[in-house]
Amino acid sequence: MTKNTMDIPADLPLSTRVKALKKAWEQAEARLSEYKTENSRYTSRRTLNALDQYVYHVPAIREAEQELKEQEIQAAAAGKELPDRDATLRPIEEKVSEYRRMVPALEALVSKAHQEYLEGVKAELLPMGLKEAAKAQKAREEWERLHRAAMEAKATLEKHAGLFTFCVSEGDMDTHPRYGHSQGDNLEYWQLAEDGRLTWEASQELDYLDWVVKVPGLIEPNPNPPVTEEFNHNHKPRHFIAKADGYGGNWEH
Repeated sequence: MTKNTMDIPADLPLSTRVKALKKAWEQAEARLSEYKTENSRYTSRRTLNALDQYVYHVPAIREAEQELKEQEIQAAAAGKELPDRDATLRPIEEKVSEYRRMVPALEALVSKAHQEYLEGVKAELLPMGLKEAAKAQKAREEWERLHRAAMEAKATLEKHAGLFTFCVSEGDMDTHPRYGHSQGDNLEYWQLAEDGRLTWEASQELDYLDWVVKVPGLIEPNPNPPVTEEFNHNHKPRHFIAKADGYGGNWEH
């Protein structure tokens, strides 16, 4: 069963011929839209009447009838003959008839142009698919190359991070603190300060905590060390007061 429609990706590589078919379809759609906009007065519209019933009317005919009614009132008031109803409404009715015939014709052109465009796309799916398969193969090979390079670089990073850990821990550890951590090793945070030391922020993300660091000078100090408040105690000297036995202690507090 042949599909009459399909969602065509915007980046599908179309041939010049199919692009021309697409343009013809878009132009047919634009022509239909323009015609319907310019002649909207001649299309039927559904509205509610005073009895809350849906009725259909054509704006152009309604306007012409209202104008004719006013002319009839004016003619009657002046004692003149009433205007010719057919002569007044016939041009409007002809435009309405033309609209009702033209819109389906333009819609048929749109449908035909769209179908030709779809058929043009379908005719190129086989050669286009082979080209895309080849491009995907090339992209996969490039991805594998970059992936291998990334894995090798990661291994090198882990190696040197481990050697750094050996140095900073004075030989207590030979792998970085988050090695094998279930939440990730955070090696993407590795960053050196201008003087070559590991930045304080990186050391915290990498878990180089105080108990790990045994060799100073490899990690920059905390730029915002916690403030230690001095403990103030106003000492009040105690005085010895001689008291008679039975009065308790002799120290005044």
